[in-house]
Amino acid sequence: MKCRDLILAFTITVASFAATAQPAANDHWVGIWNAHVDGLPTNTLTLAADTGELGGTVVLDMLSDEGGRAHVIASEPHVLMNPHLEGGTLTFQVRMNRPGATKFLATFEMKLTSPGIADFHCLNCGASAPVVELTRAR
Repeated sequence: MKCRDLILAFTITVASFAATAQPAANDHWVGIWNAHVDGLPTNTLTLAADTGELGGTVVLDMLSDEGGRAHVIASEPHVLMNPHLEGGTLTFQVRMNRPGATKFLATFEMKLTSPGIADFHCLNCGASAPVVELTRAR
């Protein structure tokens, strides 16, 4: 019985060292990511892995350049749905409203271009959907 307890304690200790010695696979994704369009802060993506899986929220800002100067005319908060991480690319969906239409699932892609910097783009929002650069603030 004593030998079994010793082996169990050793196994738990080794497992805990292994868990703390390896950085989490999501570490370079977790944080607050911001975009700046025409010098204006827009779009905030917050990623966390509290549950062991990557998830979070995104606030999408709608811009207008009416009046000759870009400005935010609306902000929409969304919860990330179906996040999928593959290599240096994170994809996820958000339920969005289309003007004059029903809700649809917009699919977004975030590609790391260098540490703390990523390109962010809606894949099914139409040809005019811009690619914006996100910078991790954390």
